[in-house]
Amino acid sequence: MEAKVVTFLHVLFSCLLCLHAKPLQTYIVQLHPHPHGFTPTSSAFPSKFHWHLSFLEQSVSADDSSTRLLYSYTSAMEGFAAQLSDSELDLLKKLPGVVAVRPDTRLQLHTTYSYKFMGLTPAREDAWYQSGFGHGTIIGVLDTGVWPESPSFNDRGMPPVPGKWKGICQQGQDFDSSNCNRKLIGARFFTKGHTPANTIQEYASPRDSHGHGTHTSSTAGGASVPKASVLGNGGGVARGMAPGAHIAVYKVCWTNGCYSSDILAAMDTAIRDGVDVLSLSIGGFPLPLFADSIAIGSFRAVEHGISVVCAAGNSGPLQYSVANEAPWIATIGASTLDREFPAIVQLGNGEFLSGESMFPGNEFPSTTKEFELVYAPAGGKKGSEFCFAGSLPKVKIQGKMVVCDRGVNGRAEKGQVVKQSGGAAMILANTAINMEEDSVDVHVLPATLVGFTESLRLKAYINSTRNPRARIVFGGTVIGKSRAPAVAQFSARGPSFTNPSVLKPDVIAPGVNIIAAWPQNLGPTGLPEDSRRVNFTVMSGTSMACPHVSGIAALIRSAHPKWSPAAVKSAMLTTADVTDHSGNPIMDGDKPAGVFAMGAGHVNPQRAIYPGLIYDIKPEDYVTHLCTLGYTRSEIFTITHRNASCSELLKMNKGFSLNYPSISVIFRQGTRRKMMRRKLTNVGRPNSIYSVELKAPEGVKVRVKPTKLHFKQRNQVLSYRLWFISRKRMTREKLSFAEGHLTWINSQNHLTRIRSPISVTWKRK
Repeated sequence: MEAKVVTFLHVLFSCLLCLHAKPLQTYIVQLHPHPHGFTPTSSAFPSKFHWHLSFLEQSVSADDSSTRLLYSYTSAMEGFAAQLSDSELDLLKKLPGVVAVRPDTRLQLHTTYSYKFMGLTPAREDAWYQSGFGHGTIIGVLDTGVWPESPSFNDRGMPPVPGKWKGICQQGQDFDSSNCNRKLIGARFFTKGHTPANTIQEYASPRDSHGHGTHTSSTAGGASVPKASVLGNGGGVARGMAPGAHIAVYKVCWTNGCYSSDILAAMDTAIRDGVDVLSLSIGGFPLPLFADSIAIGSFRAVEHGISVVCAAGNSGPLQYSVANEAPWIATIGASTLDREFPAIVQLGNGEFLSGESMFPGNEFPSTTKEFELVYAPAGGKKGSEFCFAGSLPKVKIQGKMVVCDRGVNGRAEKGQVVKQSGGAAMILANTAINMEEDSVDVHVLPATLVGFTESLRLKAYINSTRNPRARIVFGGTVIGKSRAPAVAQFSARGPSFTNPSVLKPDVIAPGVNIIAAWPQNLGPTGLPEDSRRVNFTVMSGTSMACPHVSGIAALIRSAHPKWSPAAVKSAMLTTADVTDHSGNPIMDGDKPAGVFAMGAGHVNPQRAIYPGLIYDIKPEDYVTHLCTLGYTRSEIFTITHRNASCSELLKMNKGFSLNYPSISVIFRQGTRRKMMRRKLTNVGRPNSIYSVELKAPEGVKVRVKPTKLHFKQRNQVLSYRLWFISRKRMTREKLSFAEGHLTWINSQNHLTRIRSPISVTWKRK
């Protein structure tokens, strides 16, 4: 009996210790690839995996070490991801060969018409034809997976899988090798950065249970699908930007986000698999490059000749909000299309409010019925103005049209709340935060979205009468009636928080109300209550803009397979549009868009295929650039895995400036002059002469020398210098900005123009 009591107390004590023990946390451990001249694949260790495991064996109990190792990285980074306690972390950090240890971070996910809007058609002179529709290139998409049965991944007419491809179609839940084909050539999933609880109600396979990855993959390289629409709206032929490219999917995002350990593992694998382009509609807050796993992994990808394209983020219009800022990444903001889905609100007093919706109202004549209007009904709970779940009293909204303020909970979710509470229709009203931004949804009940100005009129009307009433008049799909492109309000803005010497975002691309492929296990809203089924749906975000540019990068790679990632990016930046389709400046709200909103401008695939001249950058140039920014030797090693001596590099490269297609100048207090160099490579015809056209930023005198460049041969490199002289006195403001541009114009045809935006910043400190 006494022994049983002792055993019970021992178990109880152990359980109490478990309750108070801190849970293990995942860390990414970066190692020196050759510590003290040691080669880890020597006879001491049979593989890199065993070498990585040896670090854990020195810091955790030997019985537990192999189960703690989540990933072993060899291509995107040298190192591993493992679960550690605080004490184990302290031990590991002290081991020789450990370069850096970072906690695993959670990042977030950030078309039947957009290809036409961007000028892509199957004509012989078109960029599609000239690039072979992207044939031979492989786009790797890191996202929520893929729904392989979607018609956008049909491989009819696709060429064989490229011989360089080394990837696989990973088997898992409801997914096997038969789900891959000549279009979708590979699919993998990465979930070790998550605990098992995080994968509940998700496919433990590359299969997409959220829709985001299916949408982005088809936007980048989806096949041609005729008669595509979303319940009758936005009808047409659906095509990705590079319909002839192959797609490889890497599932790294799950219900509660995308973990950096999984993302790094996917990048590590994709490099070895042989992708040409990596597309990441993923990001978080701006981080120093040495703490940014995407920046570190993408540098290694660029070293392997892979173009990396990332979303800028959806934290606009806040300054300094742009994410994925590394200069070797193409950072993409979002723009609008000239396609609308009008759903006009007719008020009881006869006035009309402009609105938009993709609810298929034309299929239901009863939706035009007039309803009583109600907003924040009496007796409602806290949050009723936002239409939170459980906040709307059924007795007050039964059979009525409910006004819901935008924000906090999802747009489509508000409609579901109204429907469940007995409401008949909904008006989603923008607030001062959203202003006139018009991301539409395929609502579960008759509904429309109105801008902030219209929402003020709406609420004024409700307050002006005892019996406010309204009806929604659905207008289907309208093209060409609005100015576009314009910068999406949510699109993250520069300048770059960690590296203002490089202008970010790089370019903008369509990201508002984009129609693309969708899984058959989800309704078009993505809500679990939505029982409707579609092959396509609409989404908005820089997540949608990113794969547009990934597809265009694939077109350029297909036309110019030997070009570097920097050359591909230069082609897109220097040929971007700064005017909309009406020939007027691209707008950002009610003002012309600046460089921190649109970067070099709106990507133009037609011109990017043959840009004439390019600004090329080698990986070692980025290392020198990091030296000019004041990064330490260990920080540069963490980012690049290169053991650089900045003093030697800067001595060898006096007056170095990164050969970036855009130009960013910073005047700090006491500095009035800056000199920069740029080099241009002729990728056009021999015997081409280019003359410079300059618009100097206000408050700055700019000199360019020489003012003409004569390229006698193809691939010839010529350089020029720029002098910037500040004529502006430092004010009390900590920061002030100005912008201009420099353009090299082909003297023979005047059509080939290589434009670089110029950003000037004055900083008091």
